[in-house]
Amino acid sequence: MNIQASTWDKQYAQGAWDVLKSPLEEKRFESVRSFIYKYATGGNILEVGCGEGLLQSGMDKQRYATFTGIDISTVAITRTAYLQDTQNTYLLADMETWQPTGDRFDMIIFNESLYYASYPIQLMHRYFSFLKPGGAIILSVYETPPNKRLLDAIDKHYHVTEEKITVNERGRWYCRIYLSEK
Repeated sequence: MNIQASTWDKQYAQGAWDVLKSPLEEKRFESVRSFIYKYATGGNILEVGCGEGLLQSGMDKQRYATFTGIDISTVAITRTAYLQDTQNTYLLADMETWQPTGDRFDMIIFNESLYYASYPIQLMHRYFSFLKPGGAIILSVYETPPNKRLLDAIDKHYHVTEEKITVNERGRWYCRIYLSEK
C-alpha cells in the first residue's frame, strides 16, 4: 500500500497523526526504545517512516551515537527541526528508494511504517543490507488481519529474537526484533 507524499502531507497538516502524541502511545514507544537500549546502546540508529520524530524525542541521547530519521512527508520532516543537531538528522526521503550515504546502522526501526511499502518483505530484505554485522531491525506493527499475515510471512524469512506486545484502548501492537547475521 504505497501512499503518495501529498496524502501524508495533508494528513499531518490536518492533525490526523496527532493521535500518536497521546499518552496512550507511550507504552508502545517505550517498547521500541527498550529494544534500542538493549540491542544497540551507543549505536547508529535509523528510523524509517519517522514522522515528526516522536520516538527519538523521548530517547536518552546518551544511549546512542547517531539517530537518522527518514520520512516521505515534508510537513512531518519540517516539524523535526527542533530535534536536529549533530547527533540527530531527519531527511525527506521515500523509504522505497532511499539509499544511505555513510556508514551502516546498528539498528533500523520500522515503527508502524513497513506495511505502507508496496513490497514490505522485499523492502525489509533491502534494509537488512544497511545493517552492520550483528545489527537488528525492530518492527512495531498494529494488529489487523493483513498486518498479522505480513508478520507471519516475515517470520518465514527471519527469526524473531524477542517480542513485546502492547495493548491500549485503541488496539494491540507487536514490537519484534530481528537480528542480522554477525
